[in-house]
Formats: sequence, structure tokens, C-alpha cells
Amino acid sequence: MAADPRLFAELLDDGHTGPVYRRITQAIATAVTTGRLVAGDRLPTHRELARELGIAVPTVSRGYREAEQQGLISSTVGRGTFVSGVSGIPHLRDTPETGHDASVRQIDMAVNAPARGMMHDELLRRAITAVAATAAPDALLGYESDIGTYEQRLAACRWLAHSGLDTKPGQVAICHGSQHALLVALAATLRPGETLLTEALTYPGAKSAARLLGLSIQAVAMDAHGLIPEALEKACASASAPRVLYCMPTAHNPTAITLTPERRQAIVNIARRHNLFIIEDDVFGLLAEDTHASPLAMLAPERTLFLTSLSKTLSPGLRCGFLAGPPQMTDRIGALIRATIFNPSPLATAVAMRWLADGTADRLLDWQRDEMARRRTAAEHLLLPNPAVAGVRTAALHAWVELHQPWSASEVATLAGGLGISISPTRNFAATDQAIPQGVRLCLGNAVDVGTLTTTLRTLADGLERGRPTWASSTRV
Repeated sequence: MAADPRLFAELLDDGHTGPVYRRITQAIATAVTTGRLVAGDRLPTHRELARELGIAVPTVSRGYREAEQQGLISSTVGRGTFVSGVSGIPHLRDTPETGHDASVRQIDMAVNAPARGMMHDELLRRAITAVAATAAPDALLGYESDIGTYEQRLAACRWLAHSGLDTKPGQVAICHGSQHALLVALAATLRPGETLLTEALTYPGAKSAARLLGLSIQAVAMDAHGLIPEALEKACASASAPRVLYCMPTAHNPTAITLTPERRQAIVNIARRHNLFIIEDDVFGLLAEDTHASPLAMLAPERTLFLTSLSKTLSPGLRCGFLAGPPQMTDRIGALIRATIFNPSPLATAVAMRWLADGTADRLLDWQRDEMARRRTAAEHLLLPNPAVAGVRTAALHAWVELHQPWSASEVATLAGGLGISISPTRNFAATDQAIPQGVRLCLGNAVDVGTLTTTLRTLADGLERGRPTWASSTRV
């Protein structure tokens, strides 16, 4: 079927911004994710679309080329340009035993990793070559400062400014990723046997780090707007008198909630009244839509350790994290870094710092924001109409899918596994042994392109429509 050129004129005016060629690519992605273009549809020729949009033919060519690089379309000389079929996940195929083909390839929606384009590989090769050619061998092969060199921490301060932080190098330490930064932050503020407050649903890595350090966890209740200030006040006044709160105010994992400015201020006020220290995890902050909400570390810099990394924005493999806080804590943080890893990897840190210095990090961040915006749109369009779904909230790299009764989180995870889609069980995020909410987190970054993600989501949506939950058990019948 041939696509109507007028579709592109409509989509280009539908909230897309930026250069026209990129808006053409975005329009194709939107049309694919919303089902207005399907595999096999023939796109207008470069000249036809240029005439319809009133733009130059090379602009259309560039937009098509970008779409082809993302796997959305394919071109054949003499035949034209077509929407690609995606082979990552076959459509549901019935079998007598399971109602679907059990041989489908596993698709990972359990690990929250950023999307990766072809440019990432080339940029990494260039950076490694440049670092090897310009860095002093002693700097790469010897021991480094435990918290990173002054120049590295200055570069980290500039990056943290993107998050709204005004920090000095003396307040910042370079860590081996955000998980290491979290471990150091917990060890710097708590002793074995003490209690850590967390949101009722929390990052599983925080739970494992707390167990490693011999800490107890106390859950603070949440609602549809995130951590409840009144519940935090009650927890602070309890007999255990906890001293530290770990939280994720922006693009919360797993619920995708971002706290309002009012709730942030309320939390800070409670922390000051009860002398509560805050560990603010902002690994997703730079990928969240602008909320005009200040980090807790800006509202209460005297009692907040702020951690982030390049893992969710650029690449997990760089293992480069930043921990910023009150300057009087830097010496203790340095001692803990020496005790755990001695110092960050000089080679990985050098590559990360080169990307920060030459603008590559900013370009990759912009690309990641655009890419994940398309993927979040796909999740919302494809899952919201499903009768099993009560709501979809998206932020950064993931979607939180609320379920209608009688569907349960474990039921959906089991059904998805049978379709070749891996989902983290919701119970992994429960801070304590409280009741599990009926929702699942879907990680949107691991699919190789938007087309593959779209097919994955359609497969899951089809499975939910074909499956039938039961009130009595978690068995799909």
C-alpha cells in the first residue's frame, strides 16, 4: 500500500521540532508506532514528498536516510522505499499447548539500559584512539586519585550543571558507576544495623547494597504522586529514628513518577526538622521531561548526597558515576572509594572525560532524549487502549503499566515470558514484604530500534487480549 504524502504534512505539524529532515524521521517513527504506517507500505518518492511539503529534495533524502539507519524503512533501487518488517519477534502463532510459538527469541524488557545507535560504536572507537594517542601512559597505566583528578571533577561539575546543580570540584567524587556511588553514599552515612528509609517501591540495587552493609530497610508509603510527605514524617518520628532517606525524585524507578516542587519542598522541610540525611538518585534525571523542579540537593545542599552516572544517558560500559555532596564529606568518601575500588578505571574515565570535553556527551544525550521520546510514545499508544491496562506512565527509559483487576503483575510477567519477553517481577522493587501493586515495569531501551520495540509491544498487547486472567490464581487460562 502506498502512503499518502499528506500524512507527512499532518505529522510534521504534530508537535515535532528541530530540523526538517529530523522531523521527517520523527514523523515516520510516529506513524509506525501508532500503526498509521505498517510493514510493507511504500513511502512517497523523495520528489513527491518534497513537492508536498514544499522543501528541497535533499532534505527529504536526509530524513529518509536517518529513518533507514534506525531500521524504520528500507530502500531498493528501482522499487522504492518501504516500511521495514521487523524480524525480532514473530507475531503470535498458535500452538495447541500454549497458544503461541515457544521458540521466539527472548526480548529483554527487564534491564533498564539506554538505546544505542550505530554512531555509538564509531564514537567509541574514535575516543579510544584519541585517548591512546594523546594521554600520558602513566595516567592510564598507573594509580590515580581515589576521587578523580581535579580536571576530571571539574568536568563532572559541568555535567552536573545540566541537572541544575551548582557544585565545586571539592564536592564531587568520580565513582565506578552509580551503583558504586550508591554503595559509597550508604557507607558514608550509615552504620551496620541502622535503618535506611526508601520509597515503598525502590531500585533493587539499593536493596542489595543495604543488605551488603547490614542495614535494615523501612518503606515509606507512596501514592500516584510519589513519596507521601506525611508518611515520611511518621517514619521519622518512629522508635527506630532513621537517619537517612534514599529516594529517586525524578523519573522514579519503577513507577516513572516525578515529584512536584511542592512535595520536594515538603520532604526537605521534614528532613531538616528530623535531622534526616538524603541520598538523591538522579540517574534518569537528564532524560526526564522538563519539570521545572529543583533537585533536593539544591534545596538542601547541607544534607544531601546527589548521585548520577553516564550509564543511562550515554553507555553503561563506561562505568563512570558522580557523587556530589557537602564538602566536609569528601575525605570520608575518598576513603570509601579506596576501600572498595582504590580508584576509578583510568582508561574508562579518560574516554568518558573526552566525550564530556569535546561535546560528544551532549550530542549523545540529545540523541537519547529524542530516541526515548519516540519509544515512550510507542508504549503509550500501543498499551493504553488494551483492556488489561488501567494506565501507562512513562519517563526516561521505562514505562510503568498499571493493570486492571483481575490481572496481577506476576501473571503478566509469566505471560510475557511465554511470548519471549523478559520483564522484571514487580516484587523485586518492593522495599519490604508489603503488598505488591498490580503493575509492571517495561524497559524500552534494549530493543535495537523503534520498529523492534513496536513489534514487541504489539506482541505483548496481543497476548494480554488473548490471555484470560483468573481471580483464583496466577494461571492464565
